[in-house]
Amino acid sequence: MELVIDCKIVQQIPVSADFNRFKPPFSVIIACLNEEDTIVECLERLTKSVPEAEILVMHGGKDRTYELARNFAQSHPNVIAVRNENDCGKGSAIKAGIKRASRDVICQFDADLQFEPEDMARVVSPIFEKRADVVIGSRFMKSADASTYGFSFFRTLGNRVVNLWVSLLCGQSMTDVTTGYKAWTRAAMQTINFRDNGFVYEVEIPMRACLKNLRVVQVPVKYHDRQGGISGHGTGLREVWSLGRTGFRILMTALAIRLRRN
Repeated sequence: MELVIDCKIVQQIPVSADFNRFKPPFSVIIACLNEEDTIVECLERLTKSVPEAEILVMHGGKDRTYELARNFAQSHPNVIAVRNENDCGKGSAIKAGIKRASRDVICQFDADLQFEPEDMARVVSPIFEKRADVVIGSRFMKSADASTYGFSFFRTLGNRVVNLWVSLLCGQSMTDVTTGYKAWTRAAMQTINFRDNGFVYEVEIPMRACLKNLRVVQVPVKYHDRQGGISGHGTGLREVWSLGRTGFRILMTALAIRLRRN
């Protein structure tokens, strides 16, 4: 596996023995929108992979995700199910999760199991090893494994354009700014202070971190097709429209941040 630090690629060392021995505590935020198909498996795998973590399930949908998470939490005290009232989008859910989190290191994770809970120790370990303030779990690094994901033309094109655009604006190679697998310190997030309540916040985090000279590390992760539910972008023509609109907002927001306009 490989690790990118300030545009340089070096070999990533395995998760340290100290990390595995002491299992440092951190919080995990799962921002959910109707993920009843996968939430139980997601929580089962997370509690086995990172038993030391506080897990916050922030549900803003209308299906049984909250009830299933609440039932699971009855036998797992480190899991907290939150009905995210007046949900305004994924960014809004992450903000609410940060406020409720009790730990100073926080990782965001998607409940649809496109990412693997078993990669989480690798994603957070650069922070505990004092090598990073923000970590990006990248789907597009050479050592990442996305062999079981069927990339669509529009998503692939959009990701390439966005990553290139943000890299040019930051002056640093960014391989996956829209990934849903990120980790950060509370101090870093207070410095970043992202604004967007929707999907655009994903780009704000690495963009603002780079411009504020925080240490941003990119770690390759495994990525799969959705295991259930429907993307927040929808399907069919709705998905194309949503991705195009979100992509345009990302490009404009990144430019505005670079020009210090917001």
